[in-house]
Amino acid sequence: MKRHSGPSMGFVKLRLGVHRTPDMVAETAMKWTKVLRTGAIGARFMGVDRSTIMFTMERGQDTAELKEFVLDQPEAYEIKIGDQAFRRPGDPPLEEVLAKLHNEKNKVDDTNPTKNGKQLKEEL
Repeated sequence: MKRHSGPSMGFVKLRLGVHRTPDMVAETAMKWTKVLRTGAIGARFMGVDRSTIMFTMERGQDTAELKEFVLDQPEAYEIKIGDQAFRRPGDPPLEEVLAKLHNEKNKVDDTNPTKNGKQLKEEL
């Protein structure tokens, strides 16, 4: 990763397969902002959707510390700074994780009762 001196921005992809509300994502973003501020790193995190947090930094020279901090967080899966994506060593690429989650969802859908390919209604 090259040293960067101007402002920078990027995105953090949160672990997939975990149910979160928009409030939970905003809470995580606020917590990360406060923790980094105490470490003199001026990064601001904002929730984008239920699995993505965006960050901005005034001083781009702190990106190495930011990357290290984010990858130490249990909620984070990968961080994208510019066109580079960083994950923990041993974590599979995002496409593999998405394919695995999609296959698991299809298996759950296949267990629903059907007759001739049509969904059966269950009465209580």
